Formats: sequence, structure tokens, C-alpha cells
Amino acid sequence: MVDVPRPGKPPFHVRAGVTGVPYSRVVSAADSLERLRAAADDGRLDELARRHGVALITVFGSAVRTPERARDLDVAVSLPAGSHGLVALVGDLADLTASDDVDLLVLDGASPTARFSGLVGVHLLYEASPGLFARTQMAAALEFYETAWLRDLELQRMATS
Repeated sequence: MVDVPRPGKPPFHVRAGVTGVPYSRVVSAADSLERLRAAADDGRLDELARRHGVALITVFGSAVRTPERARDLDVAVSLPAGSHGLVALVGDLADLTASDDVDLLVLDGASPTARFSGLVGVHLLYEASPGLFARTQMAAALEFYETAWLRDLELQRMATS
């Protein structure tokens, strides 16, 4: 295990590609979502997004569908190609939510199914420019539906193997 220092913040503990910030597990996913929404409302999330070069931030998954039963907070972000500092971004999101149960999906380069999950039926928290979310969401939905036949073909192939 290696401690990754962050000035003025708790260090990350990195082990075998797993990162985390030592927060209490008392904070529920619903509470974490409320903290993230409050940060979006008061501008702290906008500042975080600009600092890390994030173009979109959404929340998806069980925290959106059934927050009272969710075990983690699924956050999707869009980052420009070649972005660095993903660990710092996760750390800053953990600080905003007071939880180390934040799962991050980087939309750029994700599979059509993952992009669809992170962009359709979600809560939008940040978009760098007006209309960016709608355009990105429509492109993800189109890609998901246009590639459905490939996923079906793969399932058929696996069933006969």
C-alpha cells in the first residue's frame, strides 16, 4: 500500500489499483448524493469541474433509482482526451460527498452500454456549455441502439460455444 499525499487533504491509500479516501461508512449513498447536489447548487462542483477539465457530470445507477437502498454513488464524467489527474478528481469527489463509496465512469472511450447507462435516465449535475448534455446523451443513445445487433450476435455466439 502506498500513501499518495494531497496537501491539506487526507492521503489516498493506493493498493493494487484500488484507491480510496478514509471516510466514515456512516454516510449513506443518499446523503452523498445530497451533498453532491448541494455542491452543484452552490457552485463548488462547477469549480471542481473546471479545475479538472470535466465537461459533464451525471449521477446514475441505484443512487438515482433507489437512493435509500444504494450502496455507492455512481458518477459519470466526460473528460478531454489525454486528461491526467483522475485520482485527484476521485479524491475531490470523495471530499464533496464525504464518502469513499464513489464509483467513477469516464464516458469518453467507454462501451456503448456504459455510456448509455451514464447518460440516459440520470441526474445531470454539470455541463460545461448549454446543450452539451443533450447532444452527448442523444449520441450515446443512438450508438447504443445502433450496436444492439452486435451485442445480440455476441450473446448468440456465446450461447452456442
